[in-house]
Amino acid sequence: MGKVIHIPKIFYFLKWCLLIVIAVCTALMGFTQSMFVASLYRVRTMFVMDIVSVDEKWVPKFFQFTGFNLLLAFSASLSLFLISPAASGSGIPDVKAYLNGVEHPVFRNFFTFRTFIAKVIASALAVGSSMILGKEGPMLHGGSILAVIFGSSNWFKQKMDVASHWGTYTYNRDLRDLVACGAACGVCTAFKAPVGGVLFSMEMSTRWRKELTWRCFLVSAITIVVVRYSTTVCLSRGHCTNLGWGSLAWFQQAYPTPYGQTWAFVLLAIVGGYIASLFTAFNTWVCLLRKRWSKWFSFRILEVCVISVITSIVLFAMPLGGRCHKCDTDTLDHCVVGASRFMTFAGYGCSSGSYNDLAVLVFNPQGFKIQALFAAPSGTFHMSSLLLYSAFYYFLAAITYGAFIPSGLFTVSLIFGGCFGRIWAELLVWVGAIDASEPGLVGIYALLGAASFLGGLMRMSASMCLVLMEMTGAPNTLPFLMMVLIISKGVGDRFNYSVFDHQIMLKGFAFIGGIPEHIVKRAHLDAEDVMLKPSGANHLNITEPAKHLLETLDANKTVTVFAVCGAPKSSDEPGDFMGIISRQSILELVARHGDDAESIDLSSKVEVAPVVIPPGMPLTFIYNVMQEQGLNYIPVIRQHGPLEGMVSRVDIVGVQSHQLDKFHVKENLQQASKDIEGGRIIQSMMIDKQTAALRKAIAAPFMKARDLLVKDIHEHDEFMDGEKEERTPIIYLDALAGAFPEQKPEAALTQQISLSSTQPYLRRSKTDAAATMTSTAASAADGGVREQARVHSSCDRLE
Repeated sequence: MGKVIHIPKIFYFLKWCLLIVIAVCTALMGFTQSMFVASLYRVRTMFVMDIVSVDEKWVPKFFQFTGFNLLLAFSASLSLFLISPAASGSGIPDVKAYLNGVEHPVFRNFFTFRTFIAKVIASALAVGSSMILGKEGPMLHGGSILAVIFGSSNWFKQKMDVASHWGTYTYNRDLRDLVACGAACGVCTAFKAPVGGVLFSMEMSTRWRKELTWRCFLVSAITIVVVRYSTTVCLSRGHCTNLGWGSLAWFQQAYPTPYGQTWAFVLLAIVGGYIASLFTAFNTWVCLLRKRWSKWFSFRILEVCVISVITSIVLFAMPLGGRCHKCDTDTLDHCVVGASRFMTFAGYGCSSGSYNDLAVLVFNPQGFKIQALFAAPSGTFHMSSLLLYSAFYYFLAAITYGAFIPSGLFTVSLIFGGCFGRIWAELLVWVGAIDASEPGLVGIYALLGAASFLGGLMRMSASMCLVLMEMTGAPNTLPFLMMVLIISKGVGDRFNYSVFDHQIMLKGFAFIGGIPEHIVKRAHLDAEDVMLKPSGANHLNITEPAKHLLETLDANKTVTVFAVCGAPKSSDEPGDFMGIISRQSILELVARHGDDAESIDLSSKVEVAPVVIPPGMPLTFIYNVMQEQGLNYIPVIRQHGPLEGMVSRVDIVGVQSHQLDKFHVKENLQQASKDIEGGRIIQSMMIDKQTAALRKAIAAPFMKARDLLVKDIHEHDEFMDGEKEERTPIIYLDALAGAFPEQKPEAALTQQISLSSTQPYLRRSKTDAAATMTSTAASAADGGVREQARVHSSCDRLE
């Protein structure tokens, strides 16, 4: 009879109680950090107001502004160096990889209390330093850390190991469920979007089930209640007057529903998705360039200081190119109707009762900027000011993300996307396509512009849709948000992966998944194509001498587990597969029996496989099993007998990188690294590949339409009367497709299309396929002189 595992019922009850504690602590953490950031923002804003308003020379003003920002940026970076360097970055790529089941040495310090303290302090200092970053991503990391801290008590770890851990084959799934709940709490705290937080956690995770959905809903509901209650109590007692200066965009806004302008929203989504994909490519190149010198902490801190100085120079000089506008009201703090707060910063050549539009965008807190962009009427910001601010903001955000400082992209995407959407709306107003006097019309373009950039950057359509809807309190915008996010995500998927996936690749995490299922199926890969076949170097017999064990460990220093087989049946036939054994278990057995032992029985440490698969198992099934069950290793056995091979996470990642990745990201990163090492900086940017990808994306719809029309003519030629006007559309499509030089010539393309018509029948025998092609050729020949003349006429028109 098998061993009975006893898990007390109180464990499940206390696990739900633990979720409540995590939710409350994450909400209080977010509220405290918001207060800290709000206080810094108020001090900074008042300081900047005094600088730009005082009638004195600009040089002292510049050094005061730059010095203040540099002090905060240096303090943020230095606090990471002194407390925990693992707190740098947004933390979202690391959390996403951890939820995927990645085991990496970096996670030893990633979920510690020291990292949590460093994250909270450095994030607040970084946001207050005027650098182009946000604190919403670090909030997600903070919630995940709290989940791990509370779930790492010895009793809980023991019960979770018993309940969900299958030794070396799997990773601890229950602990990752807690991290998913903590991540949902972090997003909920940042945006006051409980449903959006649940969906964001769901889209990050590769292992999801109904029970985890209820847990995330519970913690998100508790989080939003605690945050709102804390804010209400604090405001009622007069202690939270600074909270309005925080970077949380917490406001309600009414928008119209202009269904007649859907065409404009579609174009906005297409352009926004492409701009976001360019941001991902440029930021990846910057991080690759940064990686060359990131070994030294002194350089990483110096880099943050240099970025801070560059940002201060740009921001301080940018308002000189702004335009002055008259205020709608006499109150300087509420200068524009529709924006709840609007500091005017009139020190850049504007008279009393007016404001400099670029100074408003540069010096205001992030929350005020978002409200002004999403709510202010048309004409509040001049188009030239929006273009100038967006260009510099885009560039500074790309070089800041990934530096040695806590940095998020949510707020950055909202601000840039809001500017992009307003530029789009102002262009439509200029050409007379929309009515600028309609309340909220320009604002909805700003909202959808932010959605298009977020969709193309993060590729998380459902969660971003709910976050934006809950943040603005405008449910009538849901259809437009869904449409824009889906289209922008699809456009971004034509060029690269999400910015988080690129960061995961740069960090070297063994992340599995992310490849569309139809691409995996089209590759026709089975377990025997992926598995690592057994050899003397990676598998052991059930009894081995200590000397051989130590030699095997020394020869395979990167291997963590080894396959164990029974006694060989003969000299040519290996023994039956028994299970696997970890490196640590081998060392324990050697230490117990001594280095000179002639025979050590490994059976006491061998772990039996919970799942085995045959060599012909499709790769799609292997993906599902590894992700759903949390498996790191799957043995491949044809029958009950010898081991055919072993499929591991590393093997899957290798197949993804070399056979399934249509963008060849890993190869491009390696080539770019070589170019950077060789001093070929411009060549390492691979601008030619980006241009070729854009041309291909534009030509693809015309080529597909042409393929379908030509295929239809070839298949139904006997039913057509051959009239010229029925075949004319192909000529125009040929001309459009011929505008792109990398496409194949007419003759080669026609041959390719003819062969492509047999693709649905690839499973048939070679004889049937040959007969089909012969029949096709014969029917084409029966067309006679008239068909030949039609083809020559088409070619003449193209020429």
